[in-house]
Amino acid sequence: MSRSTITFKEREDALFVRWKQACRQKDGIDPDTDFACDGVLYRGAYEQISGCWERQPGNETELWDNATCRLLILTKDTTCASEMDDVRIETSRKNHTGGEVIAANTPFHRNLTLWSYALLNAMQGGEVLPYDNTPTWDELSALYATAPIARVNCKKQIGVSTIKDVDLWSHMDRYAHLLREQIALYDADIILCCGGHGIIKDFVKQHYLPDLQRFSSDAWVYYSLSTRKVVVDSYHPTFAKSFKNIQLYYEQMMTDMKAFIAEHPEYLRPTT
Repeated sequence: MSRSTITFKEREDALFVRWKQACRQKDGIDPDTDFACDGVLYRGAYEQISGCWERQPGNETELWDNATCRLLILTKDTTCASEMDDVRIETSRKNHTGGEVIAANTPFHRNLTLWSYALLNAMQGGEVLPYDNTPTWDELSALYATAPIARVNCKKQIGVSTIKDVDLWSHMDRYAHLLREQIALYDADIILCCGGHGIIKDFVKQHYLPDLQRFSSDAWVYYSLSTRKVVVDSYHPTFAKSFKNIQLYYEQMMTDMKAFIAEHPEYLRPTT
């Protein structure tokens, strides 16, 4: 069977078989209860299961393969409070028991949908909009639901509300060959590193893009000359809990991105 006929879900699930075995051997983790899968976000039907919105597998592999610009989001880990053992089902909708479709209104999704839209739009030659002119949260949620996005937790073991950077790095180091394999699987054009005070970006440089270099002293945008990939080193999406800070971090990130694109237009992935 050729690579093109195998879905990302199939490739990811095959990787997770080996990853779960490593969890048992290295850390005594029970992957049946303490392992969260992730990867290319599903683009199939929406379903409400036990009052929670979930996305089913669909044509996400075709969408990813045909996209001109693809985004990989690297986050720390999922938590017990999220009650999510597979990130791929994520919808960015608010989970509730009613029938109405409501976009999530948490700091995590407010930031993640905004950053995802802005980075993909900018890298495809779109205008870098001022914060006040960006789409509404409902519009961003709808865009997030159709964009070529993969979301990967660097730590697959389900965690609690916080994790120390030293513990996150230790976990990434123990499973480095598997995490590197998963990152490489997607061949994403943009990698958004969320949180960890730079250690997620450092992992990408050490294990995946050794020629990664910083664009400016603002230290948001990094780039690889050999691959023309862009890495954005950002705060964790929950760090900005007020609209004032959401605006500030968005404008800082996109000011650096706008300057980078102006100086390096060869990194653009135009749609036509």
